[in-house]
Amino acid sequence: MKNPSNITLILGIATALVALIGYWSNQFIKRRETKSQVYAEALQAIHRYEELPYVIRRRPGASNEIRAELSEKISEVFVRISYYQTLLGMESLVVSEAYTELFKQTRKTGGPYRKEAWGSPIIASDEEISGVIFYPYDNNPELEICLLAMRRELTPWGWIMRRVTRRKIRRLRQDRPSWNEPDWMRQRRIVSSSEERDRGA
Repeated sequence: MKNPSNITLILGIATALVALIGYWSNQFIKRRETKSQVYAEALQAIHRYEELPYVIRRRPGASNEIRAELSEKISEVFVRISYYQTLLGMESLVVSEAYTELFKQTRKTGGPYRKEAWGSPIIASDEEISGVIFYPYDNNPELEICLLAMRRELTPWGWIMRRVTRRKIRRLRQDRPSWNEPDWMRQRRIVSSSEERDRGA
């Protein structure tokens, strides 16, 4: 016959384990929700950066006040991205590095696009820009890598898999496909800018 004290001890340990597992599960779910929100907002900041050339082309005027106001909004986008780079780095260097590479790749064309947009005629309506003006970004491989790092970090074993994730990311970067902006996109943007200048002449 089993000792009652041993049974009580076993039941106590089992109860404590169940409570501990329940507590850990609740904490993981809360942390996962928080991280998911941060990841979504960080990617949204990249998207806002990509939209800057379109925002510049749709500016309401060419006065110094409007240019100053728009420049301030552009600065806010950069500040936001810098904020998320720091925030992600405090949680996971794998995710932070992937996010930084995504922004780095996006900036390669983002800067020239903004310069081109500032020098192009103002677009008065969405109808004029829709399907006519294209500012494509060669950053889809970096976006996929960033999403991979984020998804793995959201799993219960994400921190354990970080070394494996780094190796996976390294292979993906080595196999990165090349990409060039299609000529028809570039030509359509150039033609549209010329047409707008002719109208304003």
